[in-house]
Amino acid sequence: MARKKISAISLSTMPAGTYADHIVPGLLFIVGKNRRTWAYRYRSGGKRPKLKLGYYPQLGLAEARGAARKASERIDSGVAPAEPAPHPRSAAAVTLGTLLDRYEAMRTREGQRIKALPKAKRAMRLHLKPFLALPADEFSKADLRTVRDRLIEADTATAANRLLASLGPVMRWAAEEDLIPANIVPTVRRTAERKRDRVLTKKEIAAIWKGCDRLGPHEVAKNYGRLVKFLLLTAQRRDEAASLRHGHILDGIWRQTENKADRPHNIPLPPLALALVGTGDAREYVFGGRLSKIAAFSKWKTLLDKASGVTDWRLHDLRRTAASNMQELGVPNHIVQACLNHSIPGVGQVYLRGELEKQKRESLETSATAVTRIIGPARAVS
Repeated sequence: MARKKISAISLSTMPAGTYADHIVPGLLFIVGKNRRTWAYRYRSGGKRPKLKLGYYPQLGLAEARGAARKASERIDSGVAPAEPAPHPRSAAAVTLGTLLDRYEAMRTREGQRIKALPKAKRAMRLHLKPFLALPADEFSKADLRTVRDRLIEADTATAANRLLASLGPVMRWAAEEDLIPANIVPTVRRTAERKRDRVLTKKEIAAIWKGCDRLGPHEVAKNYGRLVKFLLLTAQRRDEAASLRHGHILDGIWRQTENKADRPHNIPLPPLALALVGTGDAREYVFGGRLSKIAAFSKWKTLLDKASGVTDWRLHDLRRTAASNMQELGVPNHIVQACLNHSIPGVGQVYLRGELEKQKRESLETSATAVTRIIGPARAVS
């Protein structure tokens, strides 16, 4: 028996061993290789059996002491000890973390609209990390409001609302399966979002383009600069462009098979965009990072802000800027929407199936020509 005083603070760091509580006689804290267990040792017919009470961190110090006292009262009154607590990984003890895992497994098994599921699950696990070990039926509105308010205080109201939107179906399914009493998400208020309407000016476009050439000689820096220029010329989303491989481009057309809209999308690349793409192996990323595709966007964006002198903008603003510029150049709205891969509202999405490839090519080339005038022909090919 290890001789070390048990405290709530030390529970997570105590080395392997068995520790006796100095407050409640018989209460033991057993630290093993893979888990930390609470047990209560009592006398019965000359023997000293141990009753498993639960697992840390699902059961904290105060709760373990309470459980030990209740067990002692039952034994003293001649009542059989309560059933041992289930292992936190068992089906009988569903934590919030295992609930997310089981929901993902169910959705994956059904196979319907699961493309965004891994990303949503990563975000939920990140934001809900302090509560993942908590029994799912004990995760309360107060806990969820705490997470929401922390995100709002960090000026990420959008992330707070996306978390609620992703968690809602999980908790609704869990309530339908009787894993939790009720879905608490609809009762937690969402916060108002400020929609971005930032469109870069011609002066800012020129400064950012020039800043892309000042990021340094490192290969990844050059790739990030090319990516920013490419986004301005194609009006596509950051993550889709970052995932572009040379083999995705056939006859000058970027053929998207995976994107946020979850539908095929062909983008005829203007000559200036093709020049930024260059050549490479079919499996090679066009905008490569250190090990795979480019990442660490916040780091490179900060460097670009310094190099360009333009601040208070996001990469997604390039998409809005390109679309706005096409409108100003007289491109019809439905062609702009086609370039952006936005869905056509109403019955049009059922009957208007043409990809408008010729019109998209002309529109993107017109937009690229306008960008060339802004930045200057000499700099366009640098």
